[in-house]
Amino acid sequence: MSHTAQDAVAADYMQRDIVTVSPDDSLRVALALMTENHVTGLPVMDGKSRCVGLVTSSDILNYEEERADETATGATAGFYDPETQQWESVPISAFGLEEFGDVPVRDVMTRDLVWVDRSTSLSEVARRMVGERVHRVLVMDREARLYGILSAFDFVRVVAKG
Repeated sequence: MSHTAQDAVAADYMQRDIVTVSPDDSLRVALALMTENHVTGLPVMDGKSRCVGLVTSSDILNYEEERADETATGATAGFYDPETQQWESVPISAFGLEEFGDVPVRDVMTRDLVWVDRSTSLSEVARRMVGERVHRVLVMDREARLYGILSAFDFVRVVAKG
């Protein structure tokens, strides 16, 4: 990294080793990948290596919660949503993947992507994240080629390193 944190750009601090899913993968596969890799979001890549979406654990839980049969038990459980940094109440049935596990990622993913170019300054990336109220941005080009991800945690690392 030739830059100081002062004049750093997205490419200097982005995570390059990215776990991704396909639009055809199931929610079960997506959640398993998130769990195994300790991440809360996965870029969705098409067959032409273009980023066509993003799926997060919050997206999946919200999708299941909206469709859960709350009349089954009516019981709820607390869930800490790292995206909003708030505790949410979700139906117990939302945690069961029996009904929703086979739903394809394409049905749940966000297509409205928040992204920056590799040469975008870190301060501009931070402003975008705050303005869009997101905890991660994709680093890609206009052809939707994905180069990396910058998360709020990456900013904590920048500050910690001084």
